[in-house]
Amino acid sequence: MINDPLLQPFQTKNLKFKNRMVHAPTTMNMSDPTGHVTGKITGAYESFGAGGFGAVCVGATCVRHDGLINERMLGLYDDTYIIGQRDLVEVIHNNGALAGIQLFYGGLIPGVGASFPIDPGKGWIPGTVAWGPTAAYAIGNREPGVVPTEVYRSLVEDFAQAARRAREAGYDYISYHFCHGSLPHVTLSLLANNGRNDEYSDHFLFCEQIIERTQELCGKDFPQFPRMCCDENYEGGYDIDYFVEHYAPRLHALGVEGIDATFGSMLPAKDRNPELSSGEMIGGGFYTPNLVTLPSVEKLRAGLQAKGIDMPLMGSCNINTPDQMRTMIRPGAADLFASCRQSLDDPDFPRKIAEGREEDIRRSTRTGASLLQGNIFNKGWAGSAQNANFGRDREYRITPTHRPRKVAIVGGGSGGMEYAIVADAIGHDVILFEKSDKLGGVMNWAGNYPHLPNMEQIAYQPEWHRTMIAKSSVEVRLGQDVDAEQLIAERPDVVVIATGARPMQVQAEGLDEALEGGFALLIDDVLKDRSVLPAGPIVIWGAGEGIELALDLARAGHDVRLLDPKATLAPAPYIGSRSKAVMRWAGQAGLTSEPGMTLTSVGGGSVRVAHPDGRTEDISCSALIIAPGRTAYDPLSMALYGTGITVQVIGDARSPRSYGNAIHEAAYLARNI
Repeated sequence: MINDPLLQPFQTKNLKFKNRMVHAPTTMNMSDPTGHVTGKITGAYESFGAGGFGAVCVGATCVRHDGLINERMLGLYDDTYIIGQRDLVEVIHNNGALAGIQLFYGGLIPGVGASFPIDPGKGWIPGTVAWGPTAAYAIGNREPGVVPTEVYRSLVEDFAQAARRAREAGYDYISYHFCHGSLPHVTLSLLANNGRNDEYSDHFLFCEQIIERTQELCGKDFPQFPRMCCDENYEGGYDIDYFVEHYAPRLHALGVEGIDATFGSMLPAKDRNPELSSGEMIGGGFYTPNLVTLPSVEKLRAGLQAKGIDMPLMGSCNINTPDQMRTMIRPGAADLFASCRQSLDDPDFPRKIAEGREEDIRRSTRTGASLLQGNIFNKGWAGSAQNANFGRDREYRITPTHRPRKVAIVGGGSGGMEYAIVADAIGHDVILFEKSDKLGGVMNWAGNYPHLPNMEQIAYQPEWHRTMIAKSSVEVRLGQDVDAEQLIAERPDVVVIATGARPMQVQAEGLDEALEGGFALLIDDVLKDRSVLPAGPIVIWGAGEGIELALDLARAGHDVRLLDPKATLAPAPYIGSRSKAVMRWAGQAGLTSEPGMTLTSVGGGSVRVAHPDGRTEDISCSALIIAPGRTAYDPLSMALYGTGITVQVIGDARSPRSYGNAIHEAAYLARNI
């Protein structure tokens, strides 16, 4: 008897899922330039199959070239694509999972990602178009075109023929991208599709015709499991009640296998909930609440039941942990859980759950996804900051060495631990030196913002690294601030410098004394131990790095002034996609950055600053927090130069960036010792 609900099988009309975990259709941007399957994308989907998912759904696959939104997007334009798609089906089936594929056409989206002016109605990729049911709303191109009636009709055939090819390739079911700004979704939209005078003024007709024509070509028993936007989350857009009343009965009558339920859109419309944007309901974000769509899934389920519609549901969005996954499939919610980002960060998590190894799951930090190759809308391929293997799955497979080397790593942060884990797995003799009493580096305290949501997730990565180090044969030496002489005495073949970064030096009269006396504090010291911060008004100098701390303190009731030496506020790179929410919340809290401020002197419970216009101001405060930005700290590589030891510098010790850069550099270099 299987007690874990995630591991229980699930039967729809025509499909049997071995468990409740599905890899959600995710755009990878890993095809060749013409949309054919490559070894890179085959390896990615192979990792999901091997990871233990009940089903793996291949991400958005375009049915016609002019609907592309990415330059390396899979296509199914003609029968020559079938043979490559069979490779994807094979690696998924070989690992015991169902294989699905999502069919897609861009609609209004193809202009997203343009870094140059594009003509009206065109996408940024040559030969693509940006158009919708009307031109009332623009997603990519600011001047979208309008889809003619005859093009709608031809696209119905394009979708159905792509579905036929997918069936010939061996797929078990078809998903459709009827969501998130694609042409089918914006045709469903009460906002974007408003004012047409042809048959497609019937918002559901396009989707209906696609499903019906696919049934004609593939048979009514060939499963179709569309990914539907069930709520636009916009003022004036359709909501769950409307979906249940007008769209769900027609879906049910068509005999679809179920609904992959999503919520939200990319239209530039007014959010129904000012605190939760429609876009956050699509793919979430760092601050977006965990299980953000669960109330919507439960409302959809209740509405369908009240309507007498018994239809399987799949739920997703902002779900990292096994307990959150179990909550999504609790009674009254979804039947299946669909994973996107967590899949990329750890494709093996279903297998780890099945094997009772949940502590080994690399939980997603959701820190801007840190898609280090850009991202799918910025001429890059889908990746993971935490998992350097993803997208390189075959080339990064561990091969035991026949020539073990002795490796000494200085610094137990993200880069140092990743290097140690990989080198140890390959078979090298690894010593890891860390000057503090705990591995993890800045990631141990970088999320110490108790009044900002989800900050505990930042600690997921060092927790996983420490778990893996403990299960390895890496020799860890804590509390050792080693110098070059000590390293040479170890007689290593390779030394890895992973010593991170330090705050930049700031010159101001009295600052050194204020730092020594505790009136002035570095942001690192505050984040490591919030108790060092006294009550009373606070001045933060350095808004780029200090904006999140300023907001957190303001929310805690502190009177905060945020000063910045730069002319314009530029949040630190690691804040990334969080900056939009931070700036919105700062405005709500009445917190504004004061640019162009020069710190001239510190002392006596006050700070003197010079304004951009030259006037000076003395500001009384209980503490000054210095957040000047970071500079690389590498005290060893030059001292080891010429010793015959191979020296590698990684992460912030090379150049301050994100923890993802450190992990990726370490993963690459450790495999090439």
